[in-house]
Amino acid sequence: MQPKSAIAKGKKLEEFVAEAIQIAGLGKSIRTPGSGSGNRFKGDLFNNLEFMFEIKNEESPHFLQNIKQARRQAEIGNWNRDKWILVQRNPESPQNNPELFAVMDFYELLELLKKNSEPKTKEPDRELKWKLEKLKQIAKEIIRDLGE
Repeated sequence: MQPKSAIAKGKKLEEFVAEAIQIAGLGKSIRTPGSGSGNRFKGDLFNNLEFMFEIKNEESPHFLQNIKQARRQAEIGNWNRDKWILVQRNPESPQNNPELFAVMDFYELLELLKKNSEPKTKEPDRELKWKLEKLKQIAKEIIRDLGE
């Protein structure tokens, strides 16, 4: 069992990350009630993102152990063992202004980058193409009528 100061340190970082998610405009995010107590809720945060968050505030990071825990919790909580993000505080950074690192499955990162790089405007389908041609024709008629 962790001493109360270590538990408080973990809670504080979880609340910090939850607030950062909200400030970024990604929806409401709160600390999971009883996080770390082995309760029925998995992960350290409740939010509407598709990833399970595991947040660590360790003086000596144990990345592989933490990744295994995040993956295990994602599998139980999200039913997908690849949808996890490990947020680790840099132990050299101050507690009140932490430098954070996010670790995740590489292929999930590629999927996120792929979604982000999809064009905002796609080629018009047949229906949209027809509507655009109709709009063009109506615009020509209006210009002709204004010129008369």
